[in-house]
Amino acid sequence: MDIRQLALLDVIVQLKSFKKAAEQCFVSTSTLTRQIAAMEREVGFPIFERSAFGVTLTDKGEAFYRQTLAIPQIYESAVNRARSVGCSRRLVRISIFSYTRKYVTRACEALKGENEGIDYSFISCRLRECGSALLNHRADIAPLAEIQDADERLSVLPVLRCRNSVVVSDAHPFAERESVRTEELDGQTILLSARTAESKNFRAVKRLLEERCPHSAFLEYQHPDQADALCQINGYPILSLSFLEPNEGFRQVSLADAPSVLIGAACRKEDAKEDWPLMERFREYFRHSGDFDRLGEGGVIL
Repeated sequence: MDIRQLALLDVIVQLKSFKKAAEQCFVSTSTLTRQIAAMEREVGFPIFERSAFGVTLTDKGEAFYRQTLAIPQIYESAVNRARSVGCSRRLVRISIFSYTRKYVTRACEALKGENEGIDYSFISCRLRECGSALLNHRADIAPLAEIQDADERLSVLPVLRCRNSVVVSDAHPFAERESVRTEELDGQTILLSARTAESKNFRAVKRLLEERCPHSAFLEYQHPDQADALCQINGYPILSLSFLEPNEGFRQVSLADAPSVLIGAACRKEDAKEDWPLMERFREYFRHSGDFDRLGEGGVIL
């Protein structure tokens, strides 16, 4: 079994069709079928089951597939690291999301003079996905929330303590406010992200709102675009982290009496010798750059 076979496996899972996967990979269907049959003989169990509705993973195939997802990224990272040995330049991949996009890229540009042997590339992902991006070797450095619960395989440097907030449209009565108290949201319909329900911070703030806003309704949204649309059309506030930047036409209002969240920079422990000094330089840059003045009392550089 090799990396190419795993790539074929992923395409079949995504398209749910051997024929479509073969067309996308520019191979014949029979060739693709033989590759998967060889893989199934090697692992000793059927990976796919076929029906009139397409191709789906078996239970064992599902478990196998999920464990293989990180392998191509680990392989690519290993190759890049090996190629950099003895070279004068090193590539550092940094995960970025909404609010951090312009500030992290600005910091990298500012630090180029100090780290002339480093090139940067940027991996876009959501804040909750940053830890897995590191562990899957998609990124080398990433921002991380709730760092006290970080995976033990990561080294984490505290950077910023940040208040929770609600995001509102420009037309909302709270749009001109810098902060509100949770009880002021009572009677409002509040949008909550279904995808962050496992976050300790999310659960703590939701409990606080449920206690202090007995007349409020809580709606879950699956995607930020859905929340944006509901906010614009109905004027609903969106529960968020202050560290997340809303789209144009929206404003952030900090929750004055809600708990704050500790944001950090993280890298893999096995790479900390190389990456930790760079993370410390990023923290020093943000400490003196004034980039986070817009957070006011909501954000404190550590």
